[in-house]
Amino acid sequence: MANPRLNEEVKVTRKYQVTIPKSVRSKLGVKIGDKLIVKSENKRIIMESPKRISNPSDALWNLFGKPIDIDATKLIEESWEKSVLPEQKKLGCEKQKEAAD
Repeated sequence: MANPRLNEEVKVTRKYQVTIPKSVRSKLGVKIGDKLIVKSENKRIIMESPKRISNPSDALWNLFGKPIDIDATKLIEESWEKSVLPEQKKLGCEKQKEAAD
């Protein structure tokens, strides 16, 4: 069975706002504070509810296709050794020079 479309006329206010009719809000479950996507296609204005992701982690896994086996601790330690430790050594040498002067 096809979904019957609701057609109701609304007025644009001075601030370019429109009120979504109660029949449309009820049918689509639009509530106060909800965000809508507004599009223009040809000479039509279309308002849609954004797609809701029921499980965000599933959506992220779909980006990669399959889980990736990564040792996060090892990556952090390697990054630390490459960036922070050389900087600390450099600062340590400068402090030793200042103490000797």
